[in-house]
Amino acid sequence: MLEILLGSPKEAKLIYSIFRSLCNDYESELKIVNQRCIKINPKIWEKSIERLIIPGLVQFIINHKEQQLMLTMIKEQYYFLEEEEQQQIIHIAQSIMEGEREDIPGVKQFPQRELILKEALEQFLRPDLYFSYTSFEKFRLHEYTTGLRSIVELAIEEYKLEQEYQNFIQSLRDYLVNRECVLDEIAIVHDTHFQVFNHFDEMTEDELKAYIDEKFVRQHPMYIDTNLLGPIVSIAPKKIKLFSDDPFDGMIQTILNVFEERVSIHSLSEFQN
Repeated sequence: MLEILLGSPKEAKLIYSIFRSLCNDYESELKIVNQRCIKINPKIWEKSIERLIIPGLVQFIINHKEQQLMLTMIKEQYYFLEEEEQQQIIHIAQSIMEGEREDIPGVKQFPQRELILKEALEQFLRPDLYFSYTSFEKFRLHEYTTGLRSIVELAIEEYKLEQEYQNFIQSLRDYLVNRECVLDEIAIVHDTHFQVFNHFDEMTEDELKAYIDEKFVRQHPMYIDTNLLGPIVSIAPKKIKLFSDDPFDGMIQTILNVFEERVSIHSLSEFQN
């Protein structure tokens, strides 16, 4: 007999439902006792532990407890109290764990949570055991929670960088609102590097830098690229034709974010033709 005390009737019903979904093919009796306790009476312990109990608990932790754990860290250890900020950080953390944010500096391949949890459960579970899930989480999941904390820290750093970037983009948009247009239209060609054209004439590096609003650049010393972004924002064109076969390039995305509807995207072949 294995007995698991959950933190609330809601959690007990949730994990009972998970166990029921896995229990069809295995001979184990399941019961909820006193609304918060799950009793499992396996006929064959080895088979039940491998195919029912451990998979069920792993599913419960990852799908229903993990976000709660990260949220507690974000609020109580890093003091992000706004719900919108919390959700954005959690979203970034989850995308890191799913391997979708490998571009983030310092990110490492997070060990498979399933394996970490499985090993912790294998070392802990035994027949005729009565335990509190809350205590198990607190005292037996150090490796798992330490990994989560590392991911949360990376997510917070990325969130701060994204907020800084958005503030930077908005400051450039605000500047353009009041900046008088110097050239009505320019073309930007992106292949192995960026080239800027005024009509059909390529503008040299010195010509571009001559357009720079020095006061504006001094206000954004950490961010402004004086070879491209500084000059074209200072020029404040009404229209930009951007020729590239890589629209997801970082600088191109910044130009699109700053100039918005002023930019039209074209392929390199259109420019060559």
